[in-house]
Amino acid sequence: MSETPRELYDLVIVGAGPAGLAGAMYAARQAMSVAVVAGEIGGQAAWAGRIENYLGWQLVTGPELVQRFREHVGTFSVECFEGRLVNAVVPDGENFDVYTREGLTLKARAVIIATGRTPNRLAVPGEQELIGHGVSYCATCDAAFFRGKPVAVVGSTESAADAALQLADLDADVLLLADSALRAPVSVLEKLEANERVRVATGAKVRRIDGDAHVTGITFQDAEGERTAPVEGVFVETGSIAVAEFTGGLVETNERGEVVVDKRGTTTVPGIYAAGDVTDSLGKQVIIAAGEGARAAVAAYQDLKRR
Repeated sequence: MSETPRELYDLVIVGAGPAGLAGAMYAARQAMSVAVVAGEIGGQAAWAGRIENYLGWQLVTGPELVQRFREHVGTFSVECFEGRLVNAVVPDGENFDVYTREGLTLKARAVIIATGRTPNRLAVPGEQELIGHGVSYCATCDAAFFRGKPVAVVGSTESAADAALQLADLDADVLLLADSALRAPVSVLEKLEANERVRVATGAKVRRIDGDAHVTGITFQDAEGERTAPVEGVFVETGSIAVAEFTGGLVETNERGEVVVDKRGTTTVPGIYAAGDVTDSLGKQVIIAAGEGARAAVAAYQDLKRR
């Protein structure tokens, strides 16, 4: 971890998940001076228990994949300021000042925002302890691990309904726990009602997630009282937020707080790029985030070369 920054970097990357680390590697390969500033290395990928859709690995754990990322980036001249949280990016002529809550200031010719997303948590006993051991925040990522198994989906939005149907397509027996009436298109609600593998409990409040080494059940309260359902997986589909509070008023964001980018990863401010789950791009996946980080770094290199 670096302690003393240089006077001016070609590129400062905010965030050290797959998008940020891939961007750092690609920029360093172009002989750009690069600094990465982040609270922790790995982002959401570090939480994944198993990943089987990252090209080159049939099966790898999230921590193992992040460690490989860290080692790979470590072979390049990338300065990493870990344990620092950015709270402002301020234009300064053609350059930018990147400020952290801890008092560090980095000056950059270009910036990539790669801060990802954070899922809304249930904040119930057992949730934190069982992340990656049956608790998941991404049905697209993890549904295949629960083929034919009993699972619970928590949420009352269309994403929760979609997750339940996706799991049912894999022969999972699904209990959909919604704290209010489901908010989804009529066509989706009809599919849920017609699917024999999905049971819906409305007005259900999750009390705890049960299990030691792995999820074994979920306890919830509804009109019938408090009860526990035996499940092997819990998919939390209560929404997520883009982690980019410091971009407020700086770059364009959509109604979900995602940074709006074009096909090069450029934002509405020249010199500022964004990549990965923090953007409005389709598909919140590790492999997509890494590709977007690489693309944004290539775009930054090309633009700085022309400046």
